Order: sequence, then structure tokens, then C-alpha cells
Amino acid sequence: MNSANVLVKRAAIAATVTSSVFAFPSVASSHFTYDGLLHKGMHHKDVKTLQTILKSTGDYKLLKPTGYFGSSTEKAVKQFQTKNGLKADGLVGPRTKEALTREGRSRTELLSEGTVNSDVRFVQNHLKKMGFYRGNIDSIFGPLTKDGVTRFQKTNKITVDGIVGPETFQTLQKVLEQKNSPSSSRPAAAAPKKNPVKKKVYQTARAVHRAKVVNTVKEFYASSTAYTASCAGCSGVTATGLNLSENPNAKVVAVDPNVIPLGTKLYIDGYGYAVAADTGGAIKGQRIDLFFKDNSDALKWGRRTVK
Repeated sequence: MNSANVLVKRAAIAATVTSSVFAFPSVASSHFTYDGLLHKGMHHKDVKTLQTILKSTGDYKLLKPTGYFGSSTEKAVKQFQTKNGLKADGLVGPRTKEALTREGRSRTELLSEGTVNSDVRFVQNHLKKMGFYRGNIDSIFGPLTKDGVTRFQKTNKITVDGIVGPETFQTLQKVLEQKNSPSSSRPAAAAPKKNPVKKKVYQTARAVHRAKVVNTVKEFYASSTAYTASCAGCSGVTATGLNLSENPNAKVVAVDPNVIPLGTKLYIDGYGYAVAADTGGAIKGQRIDLFFKDNSDALKWGRRTVK
């Protein structure tokens, strides 16, 4: 998005550890691309994926993933296999990969309107198979995806907030396992037709999030500004390919990818949950710009310091 003509000029961000732009570690990239066996001595990008998931489970103790399958990785794999009832041989074959992928998905902290990644595609694909989702499998969490998630949550009697957090991911995984189990005659929950659902008081997404998320990567104050998809010189399409004109309710933040990587999940006071999915020519260093669908809302936001 060309930020030279955005509605309000940007200002610098003062870093601190007492604020809250919440950037959560993503285990969303828990997808193995190599079909073969992962084993000690290998150096491969899938080993880095393996280490990322094992770090999220507490099995991998090194500071950061290296991509090299050494003794520490082998030990972590064995611990994970033991905890999950697998043969503890330190080799990552199909069954271990399946368990790791499932673990990675269950630890994805948040998929909400505006998120664009392969985990959204995973959710769309399976919700569509179960009759909850009627849109395209495009990896974009738009209104139709939110509606499908909401109907899935109502049917399965879990927190209804239209957001895919740990509870919804785990329930989705459980339904899929029941559906695919040859020993189970119980069909997966079907999408509701027109049966009324009793109103319940549900925890807000923020309350659920606070209760379940325990690892924050970075917190800081930000001097924020706002923009719209229709500003002069703007294409309406973000750096990650999201068409904001077609997804006006998306919560998107323009960032410097060198400071906040694209795809990072954020929580910004006064704005809510969002995803870093855009960049701009003027967004250099520690600066952010928030997307609003309405010009009046963007003007109302103006320039402000937020957590």
C-alpha cells in the first residue's frame, strides 16, 4: 500500500516492556515439505519447522531453531514421541510428523478476520467439507470464513466468537479425528440449518486469549496512524495480496517487515486483534499504520500513541 498519500503522517515508536502490541510466535507454519524421514545429521528447512514445534511444546531447549538435526533435536523428538505414545526412536517419520503437525495447529494462537496464511486455508478446507463454509479456499479469513467458524462453534457448543484460537482448533481436530476414525460410527457434527440456538453468555475473545496465551514475544508503545483502501495512489491490495476493498472488515496493520515480520499476530489497544499484512514506503523502522474501511473512522483515529 503506497503510504505517501495516507491520511495521517506517521510518527516513531518508542520501545518499552510495559506496553502491549502483542506479537505472538506463530507455529502456523507447521507444514512439512519433505516426505522422507527426518533424522540425526540432516540439515533441512523441515528440521527448523520440527524444532519450532518442539520448542512450543517445551521439548526443544535451545534458544532458537537452527535447521540442523543434532543431539538436542534427537533428544527433543524422543521426549515428544514418549509423551504422545509413539515409538521413541528419535526418527521423524509419517506418524511423528502427523502428531507434530496436529500439535502445531493446536498451538496456533489466533486466526481472525484479516488473517492471511495457510492455516486459514486448512480451516476453510475442512469447514467446507463439513458444510459450515460456502466460500472459496483462498487462505483469506474474510466474512464468509468468520460465519463458517461461528456456525461450527455454535454446533460444537464452544465459545462463539468467530475467531480460531486453541479451543476451536482443538475441537476441529477432534471432529476430524472422529470423522476419519474407522472404528467410530458417530458422524461429525453437521452444520445447523434453521434450528434456533439458545443465547448464552460467552467469554470474549480477549478474555479467552488472555487465559490461554502465556508467551508474549514483544511489547512496546507505538505512535500509530490510519489509512483506507481508497486513499489517493493506493491500490487497495496489501503487500501480502489481500484485497482490502473486497475485505473491508479486515484488521490489517502496515509495518516494516524488518521490525515486525509480515504475518505476525498483534493486539493493539483501541484497535483489537490484527495481522501485520501490509507495508508502505514511509513505514521504515518502528512505525505502524492501521487499516480502516471508512475514511471517517481513519480521520477519527488520527495519530495516537497506543499499547
